[in-house]
Amino acid sequence: MGYLRRLPKFEFFRPDTVDEVRALMAGAAEGETMLLAGGTDAILQMRRRERTPRCVVGLKSVAELDFVREESDGSLAIGAMTSLHDLATAPVVRRSYGVIAEAAGQIGGRELRNVATIGGNVAGALPCADLPPSLIALGARLKLSSSGGDRWLPLEEFYPALSQTAAVPGELVTEIRVARPAPFTAGAYLKYHDRHSMDMTVVGASAVVTLDAPRGTIQDVRLTLANCAPTTFRARGAEAVLRGRRLGDGVLAQTAEVACREASPRSSWRASRDYRLQLIRTLTRRVIAAACEKASDATGAQA
Repeated sequence: MGYLRRLPKFEFFRPDTVDEVRALMAGAAEGETMLLAGGTDAILQMRRRERTPRCVVGLKSVAELDFVREESDGSLAIGAMTSLHDLATAPVVRRSYGVIAEAAGQIGGRELRNVATIGGNVAGALPCADLPPSLIALGARLKLSSSGGDRWLPLEEFYPALSQTAAVPGELVTEIRVARPAPFTAGAYLKYHDRHSMDMTVVGASAVVTLDAPRGTIQDVRLTLANCAPTTFRARGAEAVLRGRRLGDGVLAQTAEVACREASPRSSWRASRDYRLQLIRTLTRRVIAAACEKASDATGAQA
């Protein structure tokens, strides 16, 4: 946590279209141009001199990036400039992708959710960010756009290292897409933080579970952990413990221990490594149980 200073000098641009944004970013060296969405994290990073861009491109006026809609194939499409408030309250999200609304609704206070965006939360590459765990658990994909064209990338592959993304200079996140969940599928997101809603997440956990209803077993599961390693990651070993099994205390305890072995939490002023490991144990058990309970009531697709 660095000392907050005045913002460094920069040139500000406010384009109205994605094409204008791509043109402004074309040819820029890494770190030279910064995209500004909600700015809730980026402004603090600039005041701490963690980022010192020469040019800042504000995206607030790019209306084509602000949308939440259900596509013809049943998938969910979200524009990068969609506010967390709109994301948490959109009827289609609450109805069929509840875990996204659940995660978005736990970020900050009402004022912050009205400003912060899904694109900023995802592209910021913070290991404590709250939306990536649930989006990764849902198998979300990102649309990356540049003057050279568009490409799609699984969000799970977007974070190669601490505070880094797979985007190359000149690319921006324009859309997040999530496939329609299978029947008897549901998800949950839980986190621990120091002060209710207003502090960074110490540990976060999201689980999306698909049940084999006739057998009463877990057909598929994705467990994703935040702030438990340099990047948000799927606990694949823990997932393997659950597949094909019935939920029970013994299974949950075993899964939680495997998740701890897969994690590599650090010690910081917020929490020690050992404390974070205990949080992983607790949250893993609770989030899987919560997702299974929701999935057992989900006669249709409802994540």
